[in-house]
Amino acid sequence: MRAKTAGKLPEDSKIDRFSKNDARYWLVPKRLFKDHGVADYSCRFSHQGKRAQVCLNTANHREAAKRAATVYAKVTTDGWQAGLALYRPQPQIPEAAAVTVGDLIAAAAAVSTARRQSLECYTKAFRRIVSEIKGISSDRKYVAKGGDANVWQRRVDAVELGSVTPRDVMEWKNRRLREVESDPLAKRRTIVTVNSLVRNARALFGKKILPFVEQSLSLAGPLPFEGVLMEKAPSMRYVSKLDPYALLAAAREQLAGADPEAFKALLLALVCGLRRSEIDNLLWRAFDFGNRILKVDHSEFHQLKSEDSAGVIDLDADTTALFRDYRTLRPRDLFVIVSEGRPSSQHKARAYRCDPVFKRLLAWLREHGVAGDKPLHTLRKEIGSIIAAEHGIFEASRYLRHSDIRITSAIYADKKKTVTPKAFAGLLGSGAK
Repeated sequence: MRAKTAGKLPEDSKIDRFSKNDARYWLVPKRLFKDHGVADYSCRFSHQGKRAQVCLNTANHREAAKRAATVYAKVTTDGWQAGLALYRPQPQIPEAAAVTVGDLIAAAAAVSTARRQSLECYTKAFRRIVSEIKGISSDRKYVAKGGDANVWQRRVDAVELGSVTPRDVMEWKNRRLREVESDPLAKRRTIVTVNSLVRNARALFGKKILPFVEQSLSLAGPLPFEGVLMEKAPSMRYVSKLDPYALLAAAREQLAGADPEAFKALLLALVCGLRRSEIDNLLWRAFDFGNRILKVDHSEFHQLKSEDSAGVIDLDADTTALFRDYRTLRPRDLFVIVSEGRPSSQHKARAYRCDPVFKRLLAWLREHGVAGDKPLHTLRKEIGSIIAAEHGIFEASRYLRHSDIRITSAIYADKKKTVTPKAFAGLLGSGAK
């Protein structure tokens, strides 16, 4: 019996003569198998000390044998990763939706602790930079005729954030500066504008809020303002071009009786040094007529620019008496400046309660030689210069309620005193001969 069977090999032994990269090897029963509840065949093998199971993604036995041989051949020649990638299903990672400018603004606004007005400045600056980089223009005439004012904003917000690079910002900045290169005064103004836009827009990517923004958005670097430097700012020192005493006298004569609300606003700016938003929301309870002081502080209607903006302003006897009389005339008013309805424009980033009053006052100031884009703020600068000349830079900084005395020194303190060298007095005689 042994002699009879010694020359014959079992069927399995004949198939065993095929290597694993031959489909006939895998046709041996049990070399291909199905896991419980799975319709497709799988195979299992070892190579270089590693053993793995591969689903062949087919329920056909012969096709599965071919695939098993192909996988094994690929593993032995190109490695496990290449072989397993043939039929092992790869995890499908959904492509993340591109983060847009609008997404970034919304995420930053949700976690920022800045006051609402500041956030509006940040978002307005960022949208303006993006719109100029991408050539998205705003048709103001269309809006003025009743068109949708949000069309421009929606177009800007839809821009992919990753498409706005630091190089784009640098090119935008340089392009703006080159447009006015031949006009020194225009270039100075443009530098101030560009710096202001970059500074405000960059606040949306500040170190304090960016980690929280990244918890809701996947931000791929570089971010738009990484490495973008500010231009060297020109001198911002205020140079007085008006006679504040003559201006106040004219206002007393022309506004006090005809437009008392505009006159009160002028006094609060020129005499007390208040900002427009502070004037807009000033409450009568801020006055302490007995101690002749005005307390500037947060209220339920207004959040100051910063904590340092709160302070106490001393009032002279005339100013105290004047505002006391106004208070007597309208004892039931809550606000110092009487509002005349909502602002006429609903498209402004910042709406003032007393917008009609401010418009009349600004027109009057321009008629009386107070030039510039912000005549009301010019009055604040003027009183800052007067206080600095009469009492020194430190007192001026306190009067204007600045957070840093360097701001007062760099911008608001105009030279009011006449300074000449006494050493040469009388040496030049009475003039040229």
